Parts: sequence; C-alpha cells; structure tokens
Amino acid sequence: MTGSMKRLLDAFAFDQQRLTIPSGGRKLSAVYVRASDDAPVFLICHGIGEQVEYWSGVQELLRAMDVSSLVFNYSGYGASSGRVSVAHCEEDAIAAYRELTDRGHRSIFLLGFSLGSGVVLAVAPQLKIDGVILCQGYSTLREAALAMGFRRWMTHAMPDVWHNLRQLNEIKTPVLVIHSDGDQLFPVAMAKRVNEACGESGELIIVSGFAHDGPVYFPTEAYWRPVVEWAERVSSRVTVRELPAGD
Repeated sequence: MTGSMKRLLDAFAFDQQRLTIPSGGRKLSAVYVRASDDAPVFLICHGIGEQVEYWSGVQELLRAMDVSSLVFNYSGYGASSGRVSVAHCEEDAIAAYRELTDRGHRSIFLLGFSLGSGVVLAVAPQLKIDGVILCQGYSTLREAALAMGFRRWMTHAMPDVWHNLRQLNEIKTPVLVIHSDGDQLFPVAMAKRVNEACGESGELIIVSGFAHDGPVYFPTEAYWRPVVEWAERVSSRVTVRELPAGD
C-alpha cells in the first residue's frame, strides 16, 4: 500500500454512512453522505483500482458545499461481492442510481472519474438525471489502454466497449468535462476531443496542477468548486424547465 492510499484510509470519516446495495445477486459496498434535504446528489463511479474509502475527502468537501454524494465499489472491488466485468459495472451503477431514487433524490448527477467516465456514459441514456460530469476521463477505452502503457496490438484485441466519443451521441443532458493540465496519464487533448463530441450540450473546464488521481487523493475547492457551481446552474435550468405553464 502506498503512503497516499494509507493516508486516505486512515483519514476515512464516514463509517456511519456505509451501506450495502444489492445489484443482481451481488452486494455492493457503498458510502452515502447526505447534505441538505433539497441538495443535488452526485452518484460517483470511481476509477480503476480505487475504493470508496479513497473518496472520503471529496465527499466531505462536497457536503460542505451542500452536495450529497454516493460512491460505491464495483462488483469484485473492495468489500463488494462478485467479479469485475463490463456488464457488472454497468448494472452496479444502475443499482446505485435506484438507491438514490428510493431515498427521494430528484436532482441526480452521474459523475465518472477516469475509468468511471465510461461506466457513466454507458448507463446515462437509461436514467433520469440532470447531467453528466466527466472527471479526468478518456476518449475511448482502447486509447486509454494505450495511454496506460498497453501495446497497440493488445488494445486492438480488447472489446470495443466504453467508447466515450461514440456514446456521447446518445447523451441528451448537459455534460461537464473537467480535466487537469497536469494529468500525465490521459492528456488534456483527450478531454478536448470528448468536449467536442458533446456538441452544444458540453462544457469544458481545464484546471492546473493536478496529477491524474490528485483530485481524489488531494481534494481541494480549486478542482471541485467549479464542478459544484456547474451542477447548481444546471439544476436551476432543469427546475425552471419543469415548472408547469403559468407558474
């Protein structure tokens, strides 16, 4: 375990907010942190190799900015049962979404971090959400694998799933793309291509100085405040649009 990971685990602040979410025949470990009753909520699909405990600092910061959040471990991650697969990751995200609707949340945003950006875009067309947030994401899974050091011939052998550029054609809600110019894993050029694929529904925010996992390991308002402010603007637009005529 690296020093950063140990620090995150030692600083975990939400033991009382742990819960278990059923997904198919599997059980997902999750952490649900509620802000005010009418606050928007971020459903967080985390990156590869992460666990819910790593997100404690982000969830604490979001709550301070009046945003609720739910982060869960995919099947086979951490204390979640089952095995990892593309289908299970997508089923797990939908199960976590249902947990939030069962709790009465009306303003729900899907937030995908790194690997999670592919999961989010795969399930978003099936769900009633206010918007999609893509943090430190990628253009296609194959290009992401190439950036991570896989040889090109190996990436061609991968299944053609989580193709974010193509999947964005099916997204009907506003999309925020936020990326750090210090990301040495997925370059800013990927984020720009993703934003272009969003068309008029997309907004791109480039922040400075964060390494790829920096927004999770060292969360600050410099990264997360623009995300919250964007969600507040989108929530306001959605609320106005849904008001009955004459109100």
